[in-house]
Amino acid sequence: MTILMPSIEESKLFFEHAQGMPLVQAAHARRRFMAGTEGVGQQDLLMGNETPSVIGFSDNLDKEKKQAAADSIHFAERYANANSDIKATPLEWHAKYSEAMRHCGWTMTNNKYEDHVNKQVNVTMDSIVMDIITAVAGRNAPSMLKMMQGVFEKIQSEESLVTLFDNNSKKGKNADFRIVPCLQSAEGTAITAYLAVDCELDTQEGGAWFWKWKMSNLKMKKVATMVELNMRVHERNRDLIDKALNVSSEEFFSGVKL
Repeated sequence: MTILMPSIEESKLFFEHAQGMPLVQAAHARRRFMAGTEGVGQQDLLMGNETPSVIGFSDNLDKEKKQAAADSIHFAERYANANSDIKATPLEWHAKYSEAMRHCGWTMTNNKYEDHVNKQVNVTMDSIVMDIITAVAGRNAPSMLKMMQGVFEKIQSEESLVTLFDNNSKKGKNADFRIVPCLQSAEGTAITAYLAVDCELDTQEGGAWFWKWKMSNLKMKKVATMVELNMRVHERNRDLIDKALNVSSEEFFSGVKL
């Protein structure tokens, strides 16, 4: 199924409404673990300073497409949070997120929010995420899995990243997060496997970082789909996206090299 890209008139109306998003305090963001001076385009891993979102970039992804992915997800996170409550109305929240991504040039052809059935016992969250990515990524799965393995290893190797992600994603025995591994096709198109997870955990055994908890019983909802970037639409709406955001994506995310 193909989702038609919005017209410029549709996008203008959409971003006019988006101007009402709550502001992010840049000074507060700077107190977190900043991305450094190289910019979003130089980072292989971005992690939200205020939201449980992780973006991984492949080596072959162009700098411009990395920036487009970071700015789009930055905007989508804030737009969805400003217009819905993921805990109270998750279906609406994910629909708002998908709408924002569409106006940033990304197709999200399957936005089903559904139960995830895991038949294994004593599994870890990273293995569950890998299995879901394998199921949706098709021929791109090997590249995405390799990238995600590097992302997980990097996060686990730095206590500051573990703490940041854990604080943003986990509230008691409930957790939610978004994982977006981005790579570039042979034709030069930026593609991702967008994965959003909301879960309820029955145990907290295994340490501070819930990714490594042994989970024998897990209630999980997920959205998992392949996504492509239409760079022409993104560039057409670049000024509208920038106007809607009061801080840069460098300030919204923490960035590190894998």
